[in-house]
Amino acid sequence: MTEEQLSSPETWVNNISPKSYRLLIFRRYLYRALLLAAIASFFYGLAWNYSTRRYLKGFSDAIVPLQGLPEEKTEALLGWLREEPDRRGTFMERTNLRDPVGIVQDTRLLKVCGSASNAFVNLAEAAGLRTRRLLLLDASGGTKHVVVEVKWDERWVVVDPSFRSVFRDQSGRALTKEDLRNPEIFRDAISRIPNYKPTYTFDHTVHIHLTRIPLLGSFLRRALNFLFPQWEEVVNWGYFPENPSLWPILASLPLFLLGVFVRLIVRCYDREQLGSETFGMRRRLLETGRVFLHRSA
Repeated sequence: MTEEQLSSPETWVNNISPKSYRLLIFRRYLYRALLLAAIASFFYGLAWNYSTRRYLKGFSDAIVPLQGLPEEKTEALLGWLREEPDRRGTFMERTNLRDPVGIVQDTRLLKVCGSASNAFVNLAEAAGLRTRRLLLLDASGGTKHVVVEVKWDERWVVVDPSFRSVFRDQSGRALTKEDLRNPEIFRDAISRIPNYKPTYTFDHTVHIHLTRIPLLGSFLRRALNFLFPQWEEVVNWGYFPENPSLWPILASLPLFLLGVFVRLIVRCYDREQLGSETFGMRRRLLETGRVFLHRSA
């Protein structure tokens, strides 16, 4: 079919069935819908993230000394957790358990190791501290406890937000996860943390639980450990799981790529099956639609 023939609505209608026309319309609106969904998801995530960051910044400024050292800021956050000011206690049933804003407003969530670590990490980041979540694993690879590493000068010291404590030795020196892998140092450190469970050891630790990825998780971790032994230390991998406001932004990328892919498929179909390029297709579809409506009237 030549371009001159396709430019005539009557010729177009005679050479395309109603079913093919509906499929063509569907494919074209599908990629447009995907691209619009990607754009909407991206800007929704930006707005959500901005409002979350702004709230947490104001919250942390009321707790943490603005010009304090990393140790002073850390102790200020732990002091706020120890005080447990009166906050609404019925929020737990309605909030996303990873939503930073909801967590800092619910006393019960601040007693759970995962959500307490979430609150500490997000408030610490808002206060200018460098932090990263640390998962303590059992022998089977499951998570038995969650703590946080905070960078003091050049050292990543371990903090337990759910127990409101910094791990320290007899001299008061803050300890790293490497220090706490020594059984004697570990036993001595937890003797100064009331009710700390001796089973929460640091023998096996990770920053992100790749084994939760179906089928590929264990293989992916082994591959990354082999190719890039320090990959977990380079990036704060726990930041994205602990910040739901970033999820729509991340979701926008596959939506956008899928929309582009569908667009390419439609374009190839036009070229191969209909013998035309996509140039001028919108006008022909509108004209054809009017012809179909006129004939069915």
